[in-house]
Amino acid sequence: MSPLSRRAALRLGAAAAASACLGARDTFAFGDASKVDCVEINMPGGSISRPEAWSRLLFEIEQTTSIETVSRVPRIAPEDPALFEHPFAALVGDGELKPLSDAAIEQLRRYLTYGGFLLIDDATGLKRSAFDDSVRKLIGRLFPTRSLFPLPSDHAIFRSFFLINRPVGRVALFDHVEAVSLGEITPLVYFRNDLSGALSRGADGRGTYPCTPGGENQRREAVKLAVNLVMYALTSNYKQDQAHVAELMKEGRL
Repeated sequence: MSPLSRRAALRLGAAAAASACLGARDTFAFGDASKVDCVEINMPGGSISRPEAWSRLLFEIEQTTSIETVSRVPRIAPEDPALFEHPFAALVGDGELKPLSDAAIEQLRRYLTYGGFLLIDDATGLKRSAFDDSVRKLIGRLFPTRSLFPLPSDHAIFRSFFLINRPVGRVALFDHVEAVSLGEITPLVYFRNDLSGALSRGADGRGTYPCTPGGENQRREAVKLAVNLVMYALTSNYKQDQAHVAELMKEGRL
């Protein structure tokens, strides 16, 4: 099975499971499975919207890879079953996130467990913030037996397309990326250097926000990392699916 078709199959399985558990609609319109888009998750409180950042990312992916994209960037609630229609989801924030319902937590967990990918992007540019505190509480509810950890430099995210030496965004406060892994799969990444801020561009094509301290060179490195994240979301460690399934079975998820 190809990486893309594997991801589509996992999303279909997740959608069916969520539909059965949450009383969602019976069918899901996946559209052209060969094309990729991004979705923003809208959470009460501190989440913000930067659709122009993800549109730019989708443009960069089409320019640098063989993957076709759809430029739409829908914004949906975490409990919306439409989440399962998208392989790559982003939650961008700069303020305190309000606690989610148990149903929303369960759906996000299913989305991530069955093949979805979530990038949480801290747009504050601060080392400590209410957003950071609430993200850690959210992840603790999503995966009570898992902890955020710094990704090692040889992780597939740093070499899925470009070779990344340092994970930078609009700022370069942190020299690492945090994540949650399930077996050999890493479905959730927490990035604290404001990746969407580096991606965002205005109508004139110029960056919306200055990148500090590295300027445009830093912006280019941020774009490379963003492309890698989408490539990882689509392919992941697909040769190690058996290990992933075994991990899910051990935890009673399958």
